[in-house]
Formats: sequence, structure tokens, C-alpha cells
Amino acid sequence: MTKKSDTHARAMQVADQLLEEGVRPTQQNVRERLGSGSLTTINRALNDWWHTLSDRIQRRNQHPDLPEPVAKLASQTWDRALAYAENRFEQQRRALEEEQQSLLAQSESMRTGGEQALFEAHKQNARLLERCEQLADDKRQLEKRILELEESNMRLSSERDNLVRDLKQMQHMAGTGSASSEEMIELRVRSRVQEEELQRLRDQNHSLAGEVARLRSS
Repeated sequence: MTKKSDTHARAMQVADQLLEEGVRPTQQNVRERLGSGSLTTINRALNDWWHTLSDRIQRRNQHPDLPEPVAKLASQTWDRALAYAENRFEQQRRALEEEQQSLLAQSESMRTGGEQALFEAHKQNARLLERCEQLADDKRQLEKRILELEESNMRLSSERDNLVRDLKQMQHMAGTGSASSEEMIELRVRSRVQEEELQRLRDQNHSLAGEVARLRSS
């Protein structure tokens, strides 16, 4: 038998002796009785001793020669061991229940948060749809305005061309002297008015062209 196994067996024997003396076996008092030995080995031996104590007590109950103090101490020790085990079980049960409640709370929080996020997403989607409809309406209005401006631009260009033609005709008549003095005066007045109107149309046409270009680039 190795030294380690010998220490293990002797520790269990000392534990029996201490129990018979009415003393609870511990690492310290077992080692004091042994005089030497590894605390790790003694602790392992005591664990084995406690695990087998119930069976050994039951076997001893079959023999009436077991001393009463020893039987009483063994019973008390066993009761304390059971109480300790029950206490540990209750602690672990409460810990598991608390962990379960925490997980349930986290799950509920995540579910509620997900529903809130979905609600906000629906609201944002509705706002985006409304904005898209507004942009589409603005686009239709813009296209209509561009069409109106292009039509106005074409009309003004036509009027400008007519004025240019009339102005050239009046200038030709004035140059050839084919009109009377009164007609010449009227031609000059009309020419002046048409020149002013022509300049106005040119300015307006230029302004409309700029607005059309700006609207197309919007």
C-alpha cells in the first residue's frame, strides 16, 4: 500500500475513533491524531467517510452493542448533513428561480422593445410615403410650370420676330421716302414703340429661359 493510500485509510479510522468519542471529525483533529499526512488526502478521506457514514451506521444498528453516545452523535451528524444539503438545495433553487425571472424579464423587454421599434418603423414609413406623394405632386406642378413657360417663350419669340419684321419694313419705307410726312412721323413713333416692346420681349424671353433652365435642374 502506498503512503497516500495508507494516510487515507488511517484518516477514516481516526474519524471513526473521534466519532465514538463524541467529537466531530475535522481535517485538523484528524491530522493531529495522525501526526502527519497531506491535508488534501485527509480532506478526501473525510469526504469518503461522510458519504459512507449512513451505510455504516445502518449496519451498526443491526448490532445492539453500538454505544448510545456514538449512535446519538452519528444521528445528530447525519441530521446536520441533511440540513446542510437541504439548505444548499434551497439556495440553488432560489438562484435558479431568480435567474429564470431575470431571463423572462429580459425576454419581455426585448419583445416590448421590438414592438416599439416596429411601431416607429411603420410611422417613419408612413411619413416617407407622404413625403414621396408630396414630391410627386411637386414634380407634376413643376413640369406643368415648365410647359407653360416654354409656351410663353415660344409665343414671345414669335411676337419678337413679328416686331422685328414690322420694324424693318417701317425703316425701309422711311428710307425710300414712299410715305408722307405724317406717315413718317407715325412710322417713327411706331418704330420707337416697337423697339421698346422688342427689348421688353427680349428681356422677358431671357428671364423665362433662365427660369426654365433652373426648374429643369431642380
